[in-house]
Amino acid sequence: MNTSEYLPFDPMVASKKRLPRGTVDCHFHVFEDPQTYPFTANRSYTPSLAPWAAFEKMNDTIGADRAVLVHPSVYGYDHRTLYDTMQAHPGRLRAVGVLAADTPEAEIERLHKAGTRGARVNILFAGGNQLSDAEALAERIKPFGWHIQFLVDVSAQPGIPSWAAKLGVPVVFDHFGHPSTPDVRNAGFQNMCALVKEGTAWVKLSGAYRVVEATNKWAAIHPFVDALLATRTDRLVWGTDWPHPNIPTPMPNDGDIADAVFDWLSTEGLRQQILVRNPEVLYDFPTFIA
Repeated sequence: MNTSEYLPFDPMVASKKRLPRGTVDCHFHVFEDPQTYPFTANRSYTPSLAPWAAFEKMNDTIGADRAVLVHPSVYGYDHRTLYDTMQAHPGRLRAVGVLAADTPEAEIERLHKAGTRGARVNILFAGGNQLSDAEALAERIKPFGWHIQFLVDVSAQPGIPSWAAKLGVPVVFDHFGHPSTPDVRNAGFQNMCALVKEGTAWVKLSGAYRVVEATNKWAAIHPFVDALLATRTDRLVWGTDWPHPNIPTPMPNDGDIADAVFDWLSTEGLRQQILVRNPEVLYDFPTFIA
């Protein structure tokens, strides 16, 4: 594959405030040289290059000390980028992998030792799992204390939250549940909120531009943030979704994403909980000591 087809990713960062010490960016991807890390043929999009060095520069600038690498669908079940990135930065990172339903226990153990703490089920883009894989995955990951992370549209499939509650492992919903119907009164979003309130589910405050109109995203997403804050604040985490793959232009500014946190989470205590302490619980990070 000719790497000239891909452009190096230049992060846009102009944040006004630095995030609290110990902040965990709970959702990012890396896309490295496809000659070394080839993309799967079964994929929904072809990303531009977004290497670790660019992510590190962005995260350092906004003040995030730790992060969670989410294995993207374009690599399918090939975890070479995950292993290599995690090995190079073990203290800073945890990961979420993408496992086949019949992944051997030895491979799960290897991923766990590398810092992986969850398995992603992505039914929105080709290259990931299907919902039918989730029950088998739950049985395989349960002994390791992992969670299942869903990239699903809860408004299109409002029964998913109650179904996920029966899997017997914690569940995490990406990007506010990725509702294609941007209405907090939607049944699927409300069902997800109910599951969070019960303590079974976690939600990522990430990818606002995937949910609401991009030109008014920070104001339009506020009702969703407030609705989730009214459930259980100890079941919410935050992430940049860098490098924002497979979205329409304009590309979001990562500084704006970081600054939005101070509007969403108005107190220092709330920011400490959602940005620092909650990820330590969910992803098994050691307690951050400044």
